[in-house]
Amino acid sequence: MTKDADVIIAGAGPAGSIAAYQLAKAGVSVQILEKSEFPRYKVCGAGLTHKILSEIPFDISPVIETKIHTFIFSSGFNKVFSRNSEYPLIYCTMRDKFDGYLLEKAVAAGARVQFGEKVTGVELHNSYVNVFTRNRTFTSFLVIGAEGATGAVARSANLWKDIMPGLAWEAEIRVDALSLQKYSDTVFLDWGAFPGGYGWVFPKGDHLSLGVGGPASLSKWMMDYYKKFLIYLENSGIAVIETTSLKSWPIPVRVKRGNFHNGRAIVAGDAAGLTDPLTGEGIYYAIRSGKLAAESCIGFLNCSAPSLLSYSKAVNQDLMTELLEANRIKYLFNTFPLRIHRFVNDSDRAWRAFGKVLRGEKNYADVRNGFGKWKTLWNLVCCIAQVTSYFAEKRFRKTGFH
Repeated sequence: MTKDADVIIAGAGPAGSIAAYQLAKAGVSVQILEKSEFPRYKVCGAGLTHKILSEIPFDISPVIETKIHTFIFSSGFNKVFSRNSEYPLIYCTMRDKFDGYLLEKAVAAGARVQFGEKVTGVELHNSYVNVFTRNRTFTSFLVIGAEGATGAVARSANLWKDIMPGLAWEAEIRVDALSLQKYSDTVFLDWGAFPGGYGWVFPKGDHLSLGVGGPASLSKWMMDYYKKFLIYLENSGIAVIETTSLKSWPIPVRVKRGNFHNGRAIVAGDAAGLTDPLTGEGIYYAIRSGKLAAESCIGFLNCSAPSLLSYSKAVNQDLMTELLEANRIKYLFNTFPLRIHRFVNDSDRAWRAFGKVLRGEKNYADVRNGFGKWKTLWNLVCCIAQVTSYFAEKRFRKTGFH
């Protein structure tokens, strides 16, 4: 059998590029198949937390555009307050630059990339994998599906399971120079406008990124929400000159533990549904799962592991524990949005905890663990909140925005 690479990776986003980088550094032959030509636009706020930066195995300062010290919070564009930090809380970039930079590092490490090759499916065999594109068939020992929520590897390998669909819209907007300078280190966050909904504004080098997201079941109201956000910005004194892009993108959220591998196939990042259900953030989980995928592939190829089971175990333990807890907290937030909003405003402790999560010093599971012997009560409240959140979403589908 003639193989094109030891490992073929579908998709050159963060998960695919980081996996390729790690594999190539270990001497593994890697072929990336990417459907688009780079650079390419990607719907994403592209806020990079310290937690994300700590996972990237090289310096990414060349693609950092802004450092965020201030958060402005609102709840349905009301009850607005701001919180400040002496040190940067997050860093902003553009995904075309960020993804291109990660891919450059992977190629420099020895990975090969072919653009314009959209993977349409895979065929798993006992000793190899066939990877099909619109143009030809590639063969490898292993395949990593990292081509996002619309990718074919997860579906072909029967790994697209237990996914809760979300949706995001994002626009790049040009504003006047004074507004751009004034808010160059500030993020706007709105939450609580509708069940599971949120909006954001991230400053970039020469413009602002404005986005809204939430459950796909409420997608018909998202453009109304987006327009409300624009009005809110203009009323805040930000003069919007031009919208240069407005696009939507699916946000898949995995809601159960399970298999993230099947035979010789692995899925990572959005292709595995590894997205934060509370914030819609997926870069951290893409990078972390890409590293775990590379580690498991190296072990399998070196014959130190009989299968890729270690990958599924690591994702379930390392990532799904966090994502499942985030989903529970999301239901709490949907049930008590104003109370939580006021709590972040009034409590320095809540603000410090927010900062610690962004820096990776605390995680979602710490919220539950903080209840100690009252964990049972926490579990009960979360279950009640899930039911309440379901009915809140159902009511919203009937009434929409008031």
